[in-house]
Amino acid sequence: MSAESSAFNHVMEFRWRQGDPDIPEAEARLHDLGALQLAIAEVVEIAVGDARADELTWTQIGDALGVSAQAAVARYGKRGDYR
Repeated sequence: MSAESSAFNHVMEFRWRQGDPDIPEAEARLHDLGALQLAIAEVVEIAVGDARADELTWTQIGDALGVSAQAAVARYGKRGDYR
């Protein structure tokens, strides 16, 4: 099983609001995905900071995230951390 399919399965199995009788199932699913999206964004920021502290280049970080080095810097770079 690939990392992508494993991650997909974890996302599909995540339940926080699903099963809540007060909202429709489709809305609950969106709440769940929104919560995951925010958590992932925060964890990626932390991981990028750790990667920079470990002296990974922006090219390495961008490659790992599937974006260009310039996109990684634009999204996660702190002022003065463009080396």
